Amino acid sequence: MKKDFTINFQGDSTLVIKLGENIDYETNKIVHNLFNNLERDICFQDYIYDIYPTFNNIVIDYDNLLTDFETLKADITKKIYIYLKNYQSDVLENQITEIPVSYGGLNGPDLKKMSNELRISEEEIIEIHSSTIYRIFMIGFMPGFPYLGGLDKRISFPRLSTPRIAVPEGSVGIAGMQTGIYPFDSPGGWNIIGRTEKKLFNTMSNPPALLPSGSNLKFIRI
Repeated sequence: MKKDFTINFQGDSTLVIKLGENIDYETNKIVHNLFNNLERDICFQDYIYDIYPTFNNIVIDYDNLLTDFETLKADITKKIYIYLKNYQSDVLENQITEIPVSYGGLNGPDLKKMSNELRISEEEIIEIHSSTIYRIFMIGFMPGFPYLGGLDKRISFPRLSTPRIAVPEGSVGIAGMQTGIYPFDSPGGWNIIGRTEKKLFNTMSNPPALLPSGSNLKFIRI
């Protein structure tokens, strides 16, 4: 597989592997494939603090007293070319986690507003939202928060002009062309259409995050 990439530094101890500018399924698949290989091959090194994927990048935090950017860049570049040459689909690509959701009412305070402004019924919004299989592009914002790609453009809706001070844990929201779930009580500006009782982050579990990035999710209406 051929894929253009660049490797740059960010600050004095962070390396960023950039695989594109857009948020799309194919790029994100490659991001997670490379991430899984790099995590396996370099995380045991004393100079690696952390490695994590985003929508289209892989970020590596390292100890600049034990290695330097140019040395690490050369090593990573060589490894990436090998990974791309031997590219294989990731097992997570077919994994689907089902999340039960209670839509509307007190659990989805923005559903009625969305229905009025989009000029489609609440029932149709629920049907569209719960009939899609979403890709978990990345985990971010807070521990366990999934950024989900694949939202139907018919129910795309802009963020709230004024974020709420408090959004309940488990709230399912829409912002632009993405949907996501709040794993904790938190301020937030996404439009809330439902809520799940599923626990997305638990420090007593291993791993603590329920949803692995690079896998898939489906909402089940209850």
